[in-house]
Amino acid sequence: MRRLLVLFVLFFLPLPTSAGPQDAWTIDPRASSLTFSVSQVGSIVSGRFPTWTGDIVLDPAALAAARIDIKIDMRPASTNNRDVDSLMKGSNFFDVQRFPEARFVSTAINGGGGRYEARGKLTIRDVTRDAVLPFTVAIADDPAQPGRLRATARGRLTVKRLDYGVGQNEWASTGQVGDEVTVDLTVMAGRAK
Repeated sequence: MRRLLVLFVLFFLPLPTSAGPQDAWTIDPRASSLTFSVSQVGSIVSGRFPTWTGDIVLDPAALAAARIDIKIDMRPASTNNRDVDSLMKGSNFFDVQRFPEARFVSTAINGGGGRYEARGKLTIRDVTRDAVLPFTVAIADDPAQPGRLRATARGRLTVKRLDYGVGQNEWASTGQVGDEVTVDLTVMAGRAK
C-alpha cells in the first residue's frame, strides 16, 4: 500500500517547479522603452532603440530560476538627427550591417524587496563582456485585466563603448564622443497570477 501511495504522488500530483511558463512575463512594447545617452563635445546626445524583444522569467520568491534575455535590433537606433544616426550606424560605431543585434543574457539575478541586480553577458559588435544591470521591479494586480499581474521594471546600465569596439579609427579616442554610455531600460509587462 505504501509503495502504491508513493507511485501515486510521483506520477499524479503536480510537483512545484522553480520556474515555469506561469512565471514568464509578456512585455508591452508600447509602454516599454530602451534609451541611451552619451557625451559628445560637451553636450549630451540621447537616443533610443525602438525595436527590441525580451524573454523574462522572474518570480521574486524563486530568483535561482529567474532569467532575462534581451535582444536589441541595432538597425533602427535613432537620435532624431540624420547625421548622427548615419555615423552611429556606420562601420566606425555599431556597424549595423555586420552586427545587427546586441544582446544581454543574465547568468544570475539577486536581490529582493523590489531592488535587484542582473549579472550577465552583454554582446555588442560580437564582443561579449560581463555586465551588471541594477533594476527595480514593482508587481501589482493589473486593474485592467483581473487575474493578471502587471510589472514595472526600471534599470540603468553604464557601458564603456570602447570595450565593445564602438568607435573605430578616429573615433577610438574620447575627445569628441565620451567612452561611457548610459542605457536606461523601462519594461512594462504582464502575466497570469
